[in-house]
Order: sequence, then structure tokens, then C-alpha cells
Amino acid sequence: MFLLATFLASAVTATSLAKLGCTTDTVHAGVSTNGTIRMNENPLLPFDSPMTDGFNSTVGEEWSFEAVSEDGKAGMGWMLSRGTIAGHPLAQRSIITIVWPNGTRYMESDFADVSTIQMCKDSTIGTWSNETSGMNWSFESSNDYSHTVVTIESATIKGTITLDSLSPAVYPNGLVYPDRRGNALFAPYIYWAETVPVATTEVNLVVNGTPYTTKGIGGRERNWNSFNWASLSLTWNMLRATAGPYTLMAWVYTSKVDGQTYFASMIMEGKKVVFRTQEREASKTSTFGSFDLAYGGAVHLTSDPSGEPLPPSKHTGYVLEMVDPEVNKHWKFEIDYTQTVYLFPSSNVTRVGGFVGALKGGLVGGPQYLGRASGNVQDMI
Repeated sequence: MFLLATFLASAVTATSLAKLGCTTDTVHAGVSTNGTIRMNENPLLPFDSPMTDGFNSTVGEEWSFEAVSEDGKAGMGWMLSRGTIAGHPLAQRSIITIVWPNGTRYMESDFADVSTIQMCKDSTIGTWSNETSGMNWSFESSNDYSHTVVTIESATIKGTITLDSLSPAVYPNGLVYPDRRGNALFAPYIYWAETVPVATTEVNLVVNGTPYTTKGIGGRERNWNSFNWASLSLTWNMLRATAGPYTLMAWVYTSKVDGQTYFASMIMEGKKVVFRTQEREASKTSTFGSFDLAYGGAVHLTSDPSGEPLPPSKHTGYVLEMVDPEVNKHWKFEIDYTQTVYLFPSSNVTRVGGFVGALKGGLVGGPQYLGRASGNVQDMI
């Protein structure tokens, strides 16, 4: 159910642009919405739409992206957000993190004065801008999510990133958008929509005069939350990957709200979901899976030497298994980290990290494939 609350006139507007057949939603930094703010629970609302009916000191929503190079040696993550994030209330933020093949890292966070989401018949355009600093970040996506272009313009970064989807947009329960049975509520107060689970990517950036150019895979997703991540989340591990004919998505998340662990995983071949589950308990009749830490690899997640030192991660990757007893299929994939994209504190007791990696696997007893992965993790310091 998606109900409209009373907006402050200067906070959020939805103006019909009749001649273009578009609507535009505009949010200004620092302006709060009066009254109750509700999260979107309508499964048929397009995933790039604004998913809250306003903002206050706790509400936030995000458009998040990732990319890993073909050789697994370079990677990046970036995010555009509205509302309260990382201790900044009512903000309009962009953040980008990059790692080069030689291990050099770069991270930049900037704040916009205003963000707009323009929704048209065939495409959606999001823009975050700051007239003082000159920053202008935007994404433009076809409304079938097949093609996305991100454009970055700031004092330090210029260029574009493209994503061409290999897999369909899905809900946490693995159903393909649009589906009335889809449910974006993944865990208490955590909403999630996987807009592009896996895509081919092409990155053409110049960062402080240094080129950053890669081709590989990546993806993008949406989150919208009633409260900030630090108050809701204890730990998580998230992965997107491709290997042979398969594209993969998995997330295991432990909530600080109820102490329970929530899980979702899916396998896709082309635009078809061939496996989906939210169950971790073994069954003889229904699908289940596991997403476990692995410790035998060579690369641990590490903090940037130029920043606050943190102990390296104990784990070095994952083992992802998915079982469908009805058709007697068991997939297994082993993932090893190849580079740390970022690792920094997310609270007094937790840290959040991004990674790129290599994987191998497939059907147990069947052909085995090599591939690439990217993802993120929150664990205890």
C-alpha cells in the first residue's frame, strides 16, 4: 500500500509535465516532511520510482551500483541517495569508491542541493546537483532496465558508466518484475529491489586526471528504509556474479531489530529465473540454499592504508550452494576475493566493505565454469 502524506510545499513536489508525458519528483536537501512517512509496498511500482512519500531524520532511499573488470583486478561501487545516510540527516548524497588493478584506491563523497527523478513513458532520469560545487551526477535507464547510463561531472571525476542487463529485474523472492506476488520487504524495515542483478559494464572515467577505463560485469539495486542502516543491520554478505550460462544473486542479512537472519538467492539463465529461494533449511520438497564464508583464499578485505586502520577480514570469500530437490539439481559456486574496493567503519562495532572476486562452479556433477563477482559485506570489527 502506497499512501501520500502531506508534503511541505518546498520539500517534495510531483509536477506533471504534460507536453513530455513525464512526471518529476524533486527533493531539496535539509527539508523535512511533516506527518507520517510511508514506504512503498506496491509491487507494481517501477523500481526506479521514488519509494517514500517524504523524508525525515531517519528515512532514506538509495540507488546503488557495482562493477568489476573482466580480469577481476579492478572494481568500483557508487551510490546515489536521498534522505538520512551515514549520520547526515535529510541529505542528497553521491559516493563513489574505486580500486585500480595495482591496488590504488579512491573514494569521494559529495552532497547535492537537490535531486530529481523524472519518470517518462520509456525511461527514467535521476539527477543530483550542487550549483556551488558544480557536481552533477545522473543516471538514465530504460524502463525495462535493459540499458542504464550513469554520467558523472564533478571537480575531480568526469565520465560515463553503462550497464546492459544480462538478467531480469527481480524481487527478493526471485519473482520477475512486474508481478503482484513480488514483495520488496526483505527484513524488518529493509526494502530491496534488484533492478539489474547482473549486467555487462563499460566504465570510462577520468579521476583527478587519471583514466579509469574497464569492461566487465556489474549491476544495480534499490533500497529504501524507515531507519538508518546502522540501527537496523548487524551483518550481511551480498554477491552478484556470472559464470558460464549463469548469472547469480545472493544476500544473507542478520537484523539488529529481531536478531533473525534473512536470505535470498537466485540463478538466472538469460532472462529466465531457473532457481529461487529464501530458505536456508534443507528440504526434500522445496528449494533451499546456503551462503557461507570461506577462509582458504589469498586475499582478505583490508582498509585503505591512507585511512583509519582496521583489522583485515578473517574470511577470503564464500561458498554458495543452491538445491532444488524437485528437479534433483544442486549448484555450487566458490568465490575468492581478488581486490578490496573499500573497507571502513559503519558504526562503533561494525564495518562495511566492497569486493571484486573470481568464482568457479556450476551444477554438481556437471560442467564447471569460471566467472567474476562483485559485492559488499558488513561484519563486526
